[in-house]
Amino acid sequence: MTAVPAPGLPEQPRRPVTWREALDRLEAHADRAEQLIRGHAAPDEPPWAPPTDLGPIPDEFVPRARQLLARQQRLMAAIPALLSDKHHQRRVADRVADATSTPAHPVYLDITA
Repeated sequence: MTAVPAPGLPEQPRRPVTWREALDRLEAHADRAEQLIRGHAAPDEPPWAPPTDLGPIPDEFVPRARQLLARQQRLMAAIPALLSDKHHQRRVADRVADATSTPAHPVYLDITA
């Protein structure tokens, strides 16, 4: 029997059963982050959770894990500049909107009050 999440609650991710699966999922999340940074919509995925019950990472997966760590560090380093740029774009758009729009005026005045 499969557990069904309550309506409105996020789906809990299925725990990875191997280190290969855990790294595959982490790589998919990095792919999604890169798509978002490039401005492309990415499919929603359940949140990644680090494995706690797989034991130490096997030596054969250490190089891949190091590459993923470096990739994540590059993605994290890109976020502040991206947010700053978005904030700047919003400030400029707000100034343009303020300069080009006319203030709203009431359509009629209720003089019976």
